[in-house]
Amino acid sequence: MKRILCALLACVLCASVIIGLSGCGCSNSSQQEPGYKVSATEPDLKNEDFGFFIIENKELMVTEYLGSDTDIKIPESLDNYKVTVIGHSVFNGKNITSVEIPDTIVEIQDYAFSSNQDLKNIKLPKNLKTLGSNVFFNCRNLASVELPPTIEDLGLYTFSATGLKNVTIPESSTLTKIDHYTFYQCQNLTEVTLPATITEIAEDAFSDCPNKITIKAPSGSYAQQYAETNKFDFEETK
Repeated sequence: MKRILCALLACVLCASVIIGLSGCGCSNSSQQEPGYKVSATEPDLKNEDFGFFIIENKELMVTEYLGSDTDIKIPESLDNYKVTVIGHSVFNGKNITSVEIPDTIVEIQDYAFSSNQDLKNIKLPKNLKTLGSNVFFNCRNLASVELPPTIEDLGLYTFSATGLKNVTIPESSTLTKIDHYTFYQCQNLTEVTLPATITEIAEDAFSDCPNKITIKAPSGSYAQQYAETNKFDFEETK
């Protein structure tokens, strides 16, 4: 009898969880690593080019690209909702050549712009806090990027297999960590400018980058120590 009661209770709990998650468009299966995937099955709102899910505080997440243009402009608002997040894989492999991102965006999720071979330059929004895993993976012609001072988190493989020649993280940034494989297989990378706030760089952050890389950072910083330990060239910034 006790086993039957436990089984019934478990069924009730499972049903409650399913009901609670239905309609949110979210999935957190361990087989979908890395990260959190949003499936844009039926957008809450949409215009000619984009589908959106409504998230908290009258904000929107871009979850679907419906257009065909290769030069893309993401709106900063729709129907009195502010667009704050670019969702998982929205522009993955869409052959885009340029994208204008509004400063309302604070998060860009996993694979958002991956495998766009013709994307050469991108201006990241000034209020951006989070770049997820593989956001620009395999964007082989992406030549340069400057991260905003607001950036707090870079995911795994964020810029892996890109065409980056140089990258700058501002001295005023609060970013503290360069994660595993962030710049993996960047064939053209020769220069990285890092702030004094960086206190951790994964040993494989620059794995399989064939060129000699110069790390520019303040004297006495962790970045200088990392450069010397790993035989990178070092140049002091002021």
